[in-house]
Amino acid sequence: MQRALRSPNANAPAVPEMKVCGVNACQAIAARRPDDVRRVYIHPSRLPAFGPFLKRCAERRIAYHIVEDDELERITQSVHHEGVCFIARERPPVGLQGALNRRDPTRPRCLLYLGGVGNPHNLGAIVRVCAHFDVDAVLAGGLESHVTPAMLRTAEGGGEFVDVVPVADGTGPLVAARRAGYRLIATAARGKRSLYSAPLPPRAVIMLGAEADGLAPALLNMADETVQIPGTGALDSLNVACAAAVVLGEFWRCHRGKE
Repeated sequence: MQRALRSPNANAPAVPEMKVCGVNACQAIAARRPDDVRRVYIHPSRLPAFGPFLKRCAERRIAYHIVEDDELERITQSVHHEGVCFIARERPPVGLQGALNRRDPTRPRCLLYLGGVGNPHNLGAIVRVCAHFDVDAVLAGGLESHVTPAMLRTAEGGGEFVDVVPVADGTGPLVAARRAGYRLIATAARGKRSLYSAPLPPRAVIMLGAEADGLAPALLNMADETVQIPGTGALDSLNVACAAAVVLGEFWRCHRGKE
C-alpha cells in the first residue's frame, strides 16, 4: 500500500493518506467524506461524472489535475485506474473490540471472519458483498494492513461502508467474538448441515477460509456450527467471495429481510 503523510500544522499528528482509484470507489468517497480528499488526478473523459465534485474542490482550493492515461498509470502504478485517482485521508481504523461492540446488541448482526484470505481482489469482492448485505466489518486473520488501493477499487465503493479489521492469526479473535455474544458459524465443503436446513443465529460471525486450504483445523474446531453450501457436488468449493455472497444473503433473508 502506498501512503503519504500530511499534517495541517507542525504540532499536529500526521494524518495517513492513500491513493484510491476507480470510478465507484472515488465517487463513494466524494459522496460520504468529501473533506477527506486532498488531491485529484482525473482523465478528461471522466470530467462529466465528477463535475460537481471538482467544482467543490475548486471552491475549497483542493488541487485537481487533468491528466492522460500514462500519467495516471505512473501515479497509481496500475493500468486499472479507470481514469481517476484520489489522494485521500484514510478512514480511522477500527479495532477488534470496536468492530464487535458496534450497534445495538439486541438486533441481528453478522460479521465476517476470513482466515488466510490475502488476495486484494478477493478481499475487495468480499467487501463489496458485505456492503450489499449490511455487514459492516470483516475480521481479517493475519492481514497486516486494513486497506489497499486494489482492494478498494475492486470493492466498487464498498470500502466506505465496511471496515476491514486486521486481527491476529489463531483463535484469540474468535474467543473475543464469542464473549461478545456472537455464535461462530464455519463454512466447509463437508459441513455437518446444509446452510438452509435451519436459520442462522441472529448474532453470528461467519468464518471463511482460503480457497486452497479452507479454515485451519484449530479455527474450524472453534465453530459452534459448521455448514455447507449445497449444490451439485461437481466442484469441491466456491470462490471465497461467491461463498460469502451465498451465506450473507441467507443471513439477510433470515433476519434483516424481515425488518
